[in-house]
This record gives sequence, C-alpha cells and structure tokens, in this order.
Amino acid sequence: MTENLSLSLFCCTLFLLTINVLLAILKKKKINLIFGFITLLSVLIAVINIYLQSGHLPMSGTFEKMQNMVLIIVLLGLIYEFINRKKDINAPEFWIIAVIFQTLAFFDELKVDPMFYMYDNIFVAMFFQLRLISIAVLSFSVSMYLTSLKLETGTDEKSFMMHHAANFTLLGAILFIAGEFSGSMWAQLAYGDSWRWSKNFFTSGAMFLLALLGSHLAPSWIKNKNVQILLSIIPLLIIIILFLT
Repeated sequence: MTENLSLSLFCCTLFLLTINVLLAILKKKKINLIFGFITLLSVLIAVINIYLQSGHLPMSGTFEKMQNMVLIIVLLGLIYEFINRKKDINAPEFWIIAVIFQTLAFFDELKVDPMFYMYDNIFVAMFFQLRLISIAVLSFSVSMYLTSLKLETGTDEKSFMMHHAANFTLLGAILFIAGEFSGSMWAQLAYGDSWRWSKNFFTSGAMFLLALLGSHLAPSWIKNKNVQILLSIIPLLIIIILFLT
C-alpha cells in the first residue's frame, strides 16, 4: 500500500513537472503558476509520506534525496516567479532541473530507508538536511545563470538574474558549511573526534569553498558576460555532480 502510494506520488509529480516545463517554454505564465502550486502540493505530500513511512525527514537514498531537493527547487522557483512579476523574463530552466532530479529517482527503488538509530539526533538531521537544501539552492542558482545566458547583454534583466544567481550561490555555500559544522558536532559527540568518522567530509568542504571562490573570481579583464556566467556555472556543476555520485 505505502509503496504504491510512493510510486503514485512520484509519477504524479514527474507528470506535473513535465507540464510545467512545457508551459514555461510556451510562456504560459499564469497557467503555469497554477500548475506550479499543484506540483508543489504533490511533492510536499510525497515528502510527508516519506516522513510518515520512515519516521524521519528525507535524508539518504536517491529517492528520498531527490524528493527533498525537488521540493526546495519548486518552492524557490515559485517564490522567484512572484518576485519577478515586473520583469519580462521567461525561466523554464529551474523546471527542467527539477524534472532531471525527479527522473534520477528512477535509479533507486521508490522506497524509504527504515528508521536509523541516529536519525533522531538533531545534529544528524541538520547535517543531512542542510546538505540537501544547499545542493538544491546551488541547483537553482545554476538555473538562474542558465536563464541569464539567453538574455541580452546590458539589459537590467540580465544583471538582475546574474546578481540573484550569485546571491543564491553564496546562500548555498553558507548552508553547506553549516551542514558540515553539524556533521562535525555529531562526530564529536558520537566518537570524540570531529572528523575521525570520515576524513572525506573535511576535504569535500575545503574543495567546495575553493570551487565557490573560483566561481566568484572571474578575471576582471573578461568583459563578455556570458563567459563570466559560464565560469560561474562550471564549479557549481562539478559540486552537484560530486554530490550526486
């Protein structure tokens, strides 16, 4: 019963996201906004269903992680649509990224992980949640950069998108580091050593910061805005790929 419900919610969300992509490409903003809220409700119910089955928020497993990230991306996208009502910017990119993440769940069984003995620890919950939210925020930043690529250089719309994409990148970095700190506290309490449980977490955090630093240090002599955008996108894509793999 519960597995059938998970599958139904997954398929429903994937179908709605596909409709959102098509409506966004066709520039049917008002209709897409209505479908967007239905999509948000669908994925929200899916996340609630995961919690009811497992006893914890989505934390591990491709299916759980993708549902959580899609929820954040769709929510950010709808908020952006309201903020952006005065600007004539068509942005199907965040819907496309949400579809990609939802599709990735096909590579995992559409089941939730059973209750793990440490999932009720506040630092464990914060570690997983902040990391997932940070990757979702960075993915949304990538979508904004992709949208800005197609906008004409020198326009307020292009500057608007690039500025907000950079802000979301910074927000994603802050959330990621907060998650790493939570993981450190978890390890300190559980094992008496902040990073004894996995040296890779500290390394990934350092690499993450270096990648973000590189994304904000595009050479000043590069006047082409599209080149600057690409230089900002590349390290973010590397981070997302590393996280997913």
